[in-house]
Amino acid sequence: MSEALRRESPLVARIDSGLPVRMSAEGIRLQERAFLGHINLRCDPGDSALTGALERALECSQPRRANTFQLAAAGLKVLWLGPDEWLVVAEQGREAVLADALRRAVGDGFATVVELGCGQTVIEIAGARAREVIAKGCPLDLRPRAFGPGNCAQSRLARTLVTLAQVDDAPTFELIVRRSFADYLWQWLVDACPHPVVPRFA
Repeated sequence: MSEALRRESPLVARIDSGLPVRMSAEGIRLQERAFLGHINLRCDPGDSALTGALERALECSQPRRANTFQLAAAGLKVLWLGPDEWLVVAEQGREAVLADALRRAVGDGFATVVELGCGQTVIEIAGARAREVIAKGCPLDLRPRAFGPGNCAQSRLARTLVTLAQVDDAPTFELIVRRSFADYLWQWLVDACPHPVVPRFA
């Protein structure tokens, strides 16, 4: 008899070694948000009938402004990745149901709905020094007037491709990273957190 499949965090090696996957330092809180659902959605934003059907399934609009995201019920986020591409992040257990709903909404229209499964994870970093820590390894302009709540962007952090989203004014950031780079990025953040830099972000 085969064993039941076990869902594992990308940080499973740390967990199995007894190392924490939550951390608090001065002005910083760090934690993994494992097992969220990730769906890649592509369609023509000029097809109003199609986008209308998709937005009804999502219960929110697809952001049209570059580098922004929209929030929907039950923690759903729709992030702009490009003029015809979005990343949908759903709470644990909702990915398959939501993907089916999006496919039904597409019908005979021209669009792609791809479940990314466990290929990505989310690392959350929050607190007064969160911008400072991210800026140590990211080329984006993270000053509050340039990047604030509701903004997202694809970039590099510590030479790792990430999708970065600012959730609130705390500030809280979500770092969406490929599974194979999650452990490396976590360790980089842990190493970067204890060492303040000057000048700090206002």
